[in-house]
Amino acid sequence: MYFSECFNIEKQKVEDYGAIDINLVCDLPLFIDPMLIFNSQKAEYIDLHKQIVQYFHFLAKKSDYGFTDGDLTTFFDFSEIKNNWLGYSKAGNEGNGNGKEFSRFFAKHIKFSLQTHGISAGIHFEKTLLLFKGNGRDKISDLTTHLILDYIATYTQQFALDNIDKRYLDTFFLDSRFNYTTETFESIEYILPYIENRKGNREFVLLTPRDILRKDEPSINRQDLIRNYDKVRNIIDNAAIRSQLENYIMKAVSAYEKECQTKKKKANEATIARIEKQAFIGALQYIPELYDYYVKLKECEREKITTDAFSETTEQLEKFYVNSAALIESYKKEFPSIITGLSAREEIRQRLIWFKHIIEDCDGYKNLYYDGKPIAKEDDLQRLFRFVWYGSIYDVNYETNNGRGESDVKVSYGAATKNIAEFKLASNSRLSHIFEQVAIYEKANQCTDSIYAIFYFSQNELLKVKAMLIETKTEKFIDDSIFLIDCRNDNKKSASIA
Repeated sequence: MYFSECFNIEKQKVEDYGAIDINLVCDLPLFIDPMLIFNSQKAEYIDLHKQIVQYFHFLAKKSDYGFTDGDLTTFFDFSEIKNNWLGYSKAGNEGNGNGKEFSRFFAKHIKFSLQTHGISAGIHFEKTLLLFKGNGRDKISDLTTHLILDYIATYTQQFALDNIDKRYLDTFFLDSRFNYTTETFESIEYILPYIENRKGNREFVLLTPRDILRKDEPSINRQDLIRNYDKVRNIIDNAAIRSQLENYIMKAVSAYEKECQTKKKKANEATIARIEKQAFIGALQYIPELYDYYVKLKECEREKITTDAFSETTEQLEKFYVNSAALIESYKKEFPSIITGLSAREEIRQRLIWFKHIIEDCDGYKNLYYDGKPIAKEDDLQRLFRFVWYGSIYDVNYETNNGRGESDVKVSYGAATKNIAEFKLASNSRLSHIFEQVAIYEKANQCTDSIYAIFYFSQNELLKVKAMLIETKTEKFIDDSIFLIDCRNDNKKSASIA
């Protein structure tokens, strides 16, 4: 169910407005990148970036007196604003928010995020991610969404008032605007479109401009810094800093070359390159300006960042909107009836049998490719399967975490009826471990049986899977508990000419 369908408007109107026609079934894996706001020449985005910087300057001053637990909760620890339907969730739109660990980390390094050493042109609060060892893209996106919530809500309100019937609108109060006098987020009134959630409560919906979204990590991130360390070296225009860095790297390389001389062996170029990278990483803690030169590098890549973000967003929309729409149409055409009276396990089996039929016999395999390349993530397959799970009495949860690991899909009805479905790519290097993993999931969820769906895109992958099944003595369960789904595009005739 797309936003345009739910509120009975033309999809083109949403797109012409510059927004994403979000799906109200599960989150779309896109995230707000603050760098895209900074890069924009739009007056409203320039103002947004100034507002963001103002907020962090306020926090930097507060940090001089230390943050209490209450301060961390008020100023840093934001829950996810699920109403934009962006993020990781595959069943609904629930997310985790920033969390206390990240909030404390961010508070500790607030001044680092504002320091530029006169090198970068602007201030980028997401620079703090360069010190964070975990994955922070969703946390940065959530934080940014909170800081620009007034803009997003007003943006949605304007579209809604101009295009959506009033019966689909309601009044909501959002803590969306920071008051620097009271040092609190003010509650502002908006008229927004709404849906009814599972509890029967009205839940507002937010539109997000496409041009501030991307799929991968924020433009400024630690992995990219390390990957582009040589570019950072080359962009350094301060002779003293360049000399300090090169001296640090040269010492590490010289130590290796002396070791080679002692052992009477030739120095390896690949090893030298690896040592240089590791030395650069080590130098970061002694030469903080290196972080700013990296930020300057990203500022110089403005056009590339914008182009990459547009391509990433297009890819996600193609994979999860265009492809899922085609799968849903095939699904409904082949199997228009709503399933009733089946056990959780049998319902999973029937839906997988149908899904397999659509992929293999109804040109559905075409929807598992983007730009000629097969879907490379199991996460993508789970999302596509989610779109064709409808008309069920069962509760469907994805990546259920019970402290013993994560399963792909748990189908349940009350506490007594639970079954696990695992979605795997045959190319997965850990494919042979899935049976051991699912045994753990079953114990954690008190399940009695599991279903496996293994997707293969080549003959070699098929042979690999069959060999694994023979080795584990599980080939007898094919088409009962184990479904091998042929996604090859080089061995099928089009259903339209079959």
